[in-house]
Amino acid sequence: MAKLSKYIICFFFILNSLSLIAQNKQRPFIWVEQKDRTEILAKIQHQPWAKAYYKEFKDRLDDDIALYKKSPKEFIAKLPFDWSKQKNGITPPFNTYTNFDGSTDQDRFVLNKYLQIGIDCGVLYFLTEDESYAQCAAAILHAFVEGVLQLTPSEETGNGGWIYPTDYLREARVFGAQVPVIYDFIATYLEKKHQVYDIGKNGFINFSEENAQKVFLTYANLAAYHGHTGSNWSVLMSFSLVQNALALNNLEERKKYLDIYLTKGTDKQDALPDISANYINEGDVYPETSQYSNGVAAYTTRMMLILNKYNPSLKLGQKYYKIPFSLDRWNSIRYPNDEIVRFGDGHRTFEVPYESYDMAYLLGKQDSVNKLTDKFGPLLTKSINDGKYSRAIVGKRSFGASVYYEPTQLLWLQTTKAYSLESTNLPRTDQFSHAGVFLQRNLSSTNKSEDGLMCFVGGAHMVHGHAGGMDMELYGLGEVLGVDHGRGQYRTDLHENYSRLFAAHNSVIVNGASQGEGDWVNLGMNTVELVTMEPMPLEKAISPNHSFTRTRFLDDKGGKAEATQERTMALIRTSPTTGYFVDVFRSKSALANEYHDYLYHNIGDELNFLNKDLFLKSDENRYNENANAPYFNNKKYRNPGWHFFKDVKSSSIYEADIKAQFELNKLSKKSYMNVFVVGNKNREYTKVMAPKTFEAPVAYENLPTPTLVIRQKGAAWTNPFAVIYEPSFDENSKNGIQSVTKLEENGIFKGFMVVSSIENKICTQYIISQDQDAVYENKKIDLYFKGAFAVLTFDENNKLQNIYLGEGQLLKTKQVQIQSKNEQSMAVYVDFLRGNDKVNASNNAEVIINE
Repeated sequence: MAKLSKYIICFFFILNSLSLIAQNKQRPFIWVEQKDRTEILAKIQHQPWAKAYYKEFKDRLDDDIALYKKSPKEFIAKLPFDWSKQKNGITPPFNTYTNFDGSTDQDRFVLNKYLQIGIDCGVLYFLTEDESYAQCAAAILHAFVEGVLQLTPSEETGNGGWIYPTDYLREARVFGAQVPVIYDFIATYLEKKHQVYDIGKNGFINFSEENAQKVFLTYANLAAYHGHTGSNWSVLMSFSLVQNALALNNLEERKKYLDIYLTKGTDKQDALPDISANYINEGDVYPETSQYSNGVAAYTTRMMLILNKYNPSLKLGQKYYKIPFSLDRWNSIRYPNDEIVRFGDGHRTFEVPYESYDMAYLLGKQDSVNKLTDKFGPLLTKSINDGKYSRAIVGKRSFGASVYYEPTQLLWLQTTKAYSLESTNLPRTDQFSHAGVFLQRNLSSTNKSEDGLMCFVGGAHMVHGHAGGMDMELYGLGEVLGVDHGRGQYRTDLHENYSRLFAAHNSVIVNGASQGEGDWVNLGMNTVELVTMEPMPLEKAISPNHSFTRTRFLDDKGGKAEATQERTMALIRTSPTTGYFVDVFRSKSALANEYHDYLYHNIGDELNFLNKDLFLKSDENRYNENANAPYFNNKKYRNPGWHFFKDVKSSSIYEADIKAQFELNKLSKKSYMNVFVVGNKNREYTKVMAPKTFEAPVAYENLPTPTLVIRQKGAAWTNPFAVIYEPSFDENSKNGIQSVTKLEENGIFKGFMVVSSIENKICTQYIISQDQDAVYENKKIDLYFKGAFAVLTFDENNKLQNIYLGEGQLLKTKQVQIQSKNEQSMAVYVDFLRGNDKVNASNNAEVIINE
């Protein structure tokens, strides 16, 4: 028993010793430790990029703190104190802010900047041991601690803050995350009982460690128990949670809050495993729109680096490598002009996050994760060699809602070893499953962005998503022409009642009632589902000139649409500089008296109908039924949003085929989008001016968007909306489509016959688009086809040039018989211009060419 007691005593002695070691761990240790200093100084001395960075960084800071050295009072007095509430001889409390409309920016940005200056001073104190930097950092930290402690934190757990009582999400990034880092860098200076400047007494006093710890604990607590789970909020608050936790000297409290981030979470804060659960496969992204999704990966990668430094045994990079692995994924859905596919609140532009690549590479090195170093090493090598990225440049101070971590560039990075990077081409097709997005691209052999073609179909509910139905975009002539509206300022009438709703998207509105319902801010909708596509995402294409998708969507929110929809979108190239898009949109409602409105928005100056017998008249009240309906921010909307349409002009019933043209006169080249619509009974055509398209080309960024609306009274299924879009620099289409004719059987739409003139040679293409098990026969070209999608191309002598079978079971002509071996759909491309009849086919296809 005595022996056991000795073991117990020894055990508790070891635990106590370990606790003391951890508690007495020398600061700094959040970003760096004292042992790192020698290596960093050597890097500054010997690595040119680090030397240049350090000089620029130091010069900027010396300019920023020149006033402090001259007059600490004048310097600290610029902080946004509420002087009316100052008690005699005491630092006044800070102002609080609930208005972010621009009127308070100057005051708020001063506080933001001073905290960044405080961190920079801490960094230079660490590197130079010059106490003048520590003095300035301490003055800023003291002023913040004493100013904020006189305020009462909000108890509102949705988003209540401290200085920002209604917006802790913002405060966590711009204030909460910075304060503990300043403390960490100068803690050893403060431990020496150095006094700090106090503006209340206009003199130097002792720093209150107790008050500082209260601030860190409050900020960690706000992050842990305010906000909500299931979005990027937890990640955006994580720097405030973790860095304040690390600033706590009470080990139990520190562990409590670190555990919340690492494993446990709360009902308001997702833990790291919860975030990681969204990254099931390599290449998965966080399921939000572009900037929010990539921000999750970037922030989390840095957080893992910080926590690994604190506790190397965590090896977070090994456990959660799929998070940083996603950092380049959004770059893979860019258009040929380097803009990206847009949906929801996402932006059109996308800056390649080279700094985040560096962090991912560093995490790979830190935890020996070759998948990260092997992926991001070559990307960094190429970006540096191409002059697109330089580690030597100090980033500008940011006053947006972002965490400040600029100095980690200097503190953490080392020269990356040179990697070789094989030239890689973006795939012909791709998908973003969480957004229901399926894209096609066909780059040109000219290597010019203006000759590339690209399109996508997509739509899904997500945080920051829009209720836009089965949307699409079209790219040609170097621009995104068929556009998603995008988004402007949040909480405005335009954003609430147009940008987020069906009318702002290239989709179909059913019974004037398509809407979102439920889920995030009551914008829930179903996800666009893939029926089939060729090639399948990331797979090799069977044809150099063809691809297609077939998708479906259920429009059943709100109870007044109740529609089933299917969309076939094809991309067909006819030469290195010409091509077109095929859009077949089927829609039917389960309700009586149904009608369907097909919308297409194209940047430009105007939309013109070229049919001389199509007459339009003013119809300003056509879309105003819900213009004055009640709405409540983030809850109830004026669906479907088309009351924002202006200059509305409509036709009466018009059954013939339509040719229309969008004109773009303000780009570097005069450009057009030619539109061919096959006719049908009970059709009406409308042209409107929709609100401006956000992030459009500069010439059109403040102009309304010409928009085509086609109304089908009755179902649009057996006779769907069938449209061909041709981007062209040629107003009269001398080099491009000459005519489009509907293919039909017994009054049912079967496809198109498209006649083009390509380099003065006539080309005729039969495009069949029908139900999967339907049959189309055409005796003129001796064709029998059972299947959903095929394209046959003939020359000016009616000689068959090639066949593209995207989805089908059987195709027969005089020249060839193509049959499925297992009665399942197959994909086949036959090029009769090749000497031995080039054939690419899926494994289940049998191709017999008749001699």
